[in-house]
Amino acid sequence: MEANKNTSKVLYIFFLAFSLALIAAGFLTGPVNEMFRGFWAILTSPQSLTVDALLVGGLNGGLFQAGMLGLIAIAILKCAKVEASGITVGAFFLTIGFSFFGKNCLNMWPIVLGTWVYSKVKKESFTKYAHFALFGGALAPVVSEMLFNRFIDIPLPLGIILAIIAGGLIGFIIPAVSAHAATMHQGHNLFNVGLSAGLIGVLWGGIYKNAVLAPMGIEFTTNSIVSDGYRTFFLLFLGGIFVASVIAGAIINKGFKGYGKLIMRTGHSCDFSKLDGAGNVLINFGFVGIMCLAYFALVDAKFTGPIMGSLLCITCWAGNGSHPRNVFPIILGYMLVSLITGTPLNTTAWAVGLCFATGMSPVAGRWGIIWGVVAGALHACLVFNTAAFHLGFNVYNGGFTSGIVTMVLVPMLNALCKDIPTKQAEKAAKLAPQAENV
Repeated sequence: MEANKNTSKVLYIFFLAFSLALIAAGFLTGPVNEMFRGFWAILTSPQSLTVDALLVGGLNGGLFQAGMLGLIAIAILKCAKVEASGITVGAFFLTIGFSFFGKNCLNMWPIVLGTWVYSKVKKESFTKYAHFALFGGALAPVVSEMLFNRFIDIPLPLGIILAIIAGGLIGFIIPAVSAHAATMHQGHNLFNVGLSAGLIGVLWGGIYKNAVLAPMGIEFTTNSIVSDGYRTFFLLFLGGIFVASVIAGAIINKGFKGYGKLIMRTGHSCDFSKLDGAGNVLINFGFVGIMCLAYFALVDAKFTGPIMGSLLCITCWAGNGSHPRNVFPIILGYMLVSLITGTPLNTTAWAVGLCFATGMSPVAGRWGIIWGVVAGALHACLVFNTAAFHLGFNVYNGGFTSGIVTMVLVPMLNALCKDIPTKQAEKAAKLAPQAENV
């Protein structure tokens, strides 16, 4: 119990340091008046896939908004008395990541409120559901659409009421739907709420498009805008944070003791913070981040808000399932499809899709490199079609796609293949009698 409290304390300090670093970077990368103007522009703009916060609010406005949302996430978790663990790392960095395209300091609140109401209806502590309150921000663009509708001239007071109702309903149903969605892929899609939010988004999108806009003679259109990127800044800023994370983890851990054991884990139902400690989580966060940052630099991807936000969404599971060993096969799957189709690896859509395919890292961990490559390849073939189902209102679209792939792939693998730990155990059992005879 004491070890868990120490781990929680270290992780909260890490969250706070990361949030403050973003805010400080916001102040240092442009005039303060432009930063606040950009911050306001982000809060009052539509947020459906894919609206780059760095284009809407500028680099400094986007960074400031991300840091402030990080502080809000910490406040929600602390007020709910959540003891930080691997899933908390996921909830925090997923929130930060999507602050660059989809979530903001305004559109999160109705969803948080809805989840809080759900906990009261269930007569259970909000502590149990606080993570869902943050994960539910997958559908935060719905709130922005109600507040600042692109198609209908809605008076602001009515927009506020509609936003609270829509966001509250989303926050209320997300915990129940997510609990069921997890059974569909048996825990092999780390972006589980991406699947549940996608299913809810399909319902919402259909109602909004066909029952609201169509009768008014309005055709729904997407709202995708992306910046030119900030390559040098993010290479230095995120690269520095990832290196600092490795160093901090090594200091806490007194070296890299135990990290070799962490990267041998499958990633399936693995809370690294409890199994391996906070130090190894920070080391893993840094190594996963460095590997993926280097990948984006090598393929010459644009360092846009969506790509950098998605990079943080890879690292978000560094405490609860992903590590370099089980992430790399997923990347290989994307590279294979790119080679076959001739599609460049450096486009925003391709890079963002890859980031969320890594939510299937437990597939590679359990069944090996080949099946990890297959999972990544299937995701690459599917992800560009799934956003149309929910009209871009589920910003966890890649997680939605991962859920669809694992729903089909995992039952087949369970039926036909033995996972890596089982093979290792059988091999050890065969060798044991030989060792006794020596």
